[in-house]
Amino acid sequence: MHGKWRLALTTLVLLAALALIGAVEFPPHRSASRSTNSGNSPAKIATVVIHGFKFEPATVTVHAGETVEWKNDGIVPHTVTANGERPAFDSGSINPGSTWRYVARTKGTYNYTCAYHPNMIGKLIVQ
Repeated sequence: MHGKWRLALTTLVLLAALALIGAVEFPPHRSASRSTNSGNSPAKIATVVIHGFKFEPATVTVHAGETVEWKNDGIVPHTVTANGERPAFDSGSINPGSTWRYVARTKGTYNYTCAYHPNMIGKLIVQ
């Protein structure tokens, strides 16, 4: 009889752990695709893929308030760092398989590079 209770308790603990892992790994899909200022309209996200030591597309154009997402599909870390003494944005290290998002609030043209690989260049145009 003791063995059945132990098996039942072990099963219950495992199920609770799996439920907790599922809740942490897969949060509800709520505001990630929603704009914070427009209620129910989806946010516009422009995606730049980092692949083969290139930003693809090399130039991306968005409107002020829209989001740009850089996705590292490469095999080494990269950065997205605006040129200049005081860069308008700097992602820090983006590990392989990770993404970084930036909300483009100020109109202008921003040239950027990867701090680790300066031959990687891109351009963000905010209208």
